[in-house]
Amino acid sequence: MPLIDRILFSDKVPTLMKKSLNMMSTRQNLISSNVSNVDTPGFKASDIDFQAQFREALGSKHGLNIKSTNEKHFGPDTSSVKDLTPDPFEEETAAKSNGNNVDIDNEMAKMAENQIMYNATVQLMMKRGGTVRAAITESAQ
Repeated sequence: MPLIDRILFSDKVPTLMKKSLNMMSTRQNLISSNVSNVDTPGFKASDIDFQAQFREALGSKHGLNIKSTNEKHFGPDTSSVKDLTPDPFEEETAAKSNGNNVDIDNEMAKMAENQIMYNATVQLMMKRGGTVRAAITESAQ
């Protein structure tokens, strides 16, 4: 396989970034639902810990286990990441007298954090695309 094909088509980073964006989008929807139900009696807030799900799917809770895919190449296997689906869980925070446990300040902080991470991931994807484009056209960045 020529070098340019390996750079463009064999890299696992785009798969991880795309799945990450999908999970962050799902998390944003969950947080929005929590905020919109702040006064709904009995409503329980939900969230997704997609970072822990990624670590588990990639084979390590503390880092990446490197798996040999070829005797000359090393990298994590992303087949388990492709099949990863959001796993929402109910938050275990104290409930108000009406049974609702949504903390609006906490939800707004999570929403801001999630948005920052989403924007940073999009910028990384754009930078990566620019780097590949520059390599193909042999232009400076």
